[in-house]
Amino acid sequence: MTLRVPEWPARPSRARGVSLALGGGFARGFAHLGVLKVFEQQRIPIAAIAGSSIGSIIGAAYASGVPLARIISVSRSIRFRDFARWRVSRLGLASNQRLGDLILRVLQARTFEDLFIPLAVVATDLGSGEAVEFTRGGLSDAIRASCAFPGLFEPVEIGTRCLVDGGLAAPVPTRAARVLGGGCVVGVSVGVHDGRSGNPSNIFQVVSRAVSAAQKNQAELWEREADLVLRPDVQSIAWDDFASADEAIEAGAAAANLAIPRIQELLARPIASPELHGASEDDAPGTLWLAEVMR
Repeated sequence: MTLRVPEWPARPSRARGVSLALGGGFARGFAHLGVLKVFEQQRIPIAAIAGSSIGSIIGAAYASGVPLARIISVSRSIRFRDFARWRVSRLGLASNQRLGDLILRVLQARTFEDLFIPLAVVATDLGSGEAVEFTRGGLSDAIRASCAFPGLFEPVEIGTRCLVDGGLAAPVPTRAARVLGGGCVVGVSVGVHDGRSGNPSNIFQVVSRAVSAAQKNQAELWEREADLVLRPDVQSIAWDDFASADEAIEAGAAAANLAIPRIQELLARPIASPELHGASEDDAPGTLWLAEVMR
């Protein structure tokens, strides 16, 4: 496999690129691929990507230079067993160690420093309840932590920290995207509700709906850091319906197509300093390098 060299610069200038924030949502997250597809078609440059949960996987794959067609092809064949192993313990029903193996097979990079596009992977620290934003060091453990949905997957321990799904603290990581820079921040929200109506029938539906309810109360916080939010119509797709990848991709593409004129307007405007949004590139609370977490 050869590295894909984007037609636009791999690290576009702050004045030109979109800083993309990709939220969590399990199988619904394939909608992110539809957004990326339209951005490529319309030559919308991507300056940086921040991802929580499934958004971190797709963001890392794209930032590493894997061709989008290849990512879409792999996504169509992905099933739950490819990244999870049932192993009931006191801390979860399954391990996502297989996800680490999948990352090593698919990604064309092993560390953040190897990426073509700056990336932030967001996880949640169970000790403090705060977001932990990884921007340097190894990719695999950071992504596994970002995808460790509580109750389903065992937390991932990195150093002294016990980390779980980034979607708890940052449903759509727009703050991390803002800190990374770019002409505008575009968030993509796909939600984590299980996609079914009526009362929950199992423990995962109970947990996912509880998380979804909590995230609704966080929307105002993360939306404040976004210049534009895309909400693909994926509510009918269940969290584990990985066979509906094409439907999710289509929904993401439809949402992105509608947003292209506005994104072009945003990219044409003068660029404000990130400090005006309450964040500093050099001093961002909660932003940690993997090496610092290990201490």
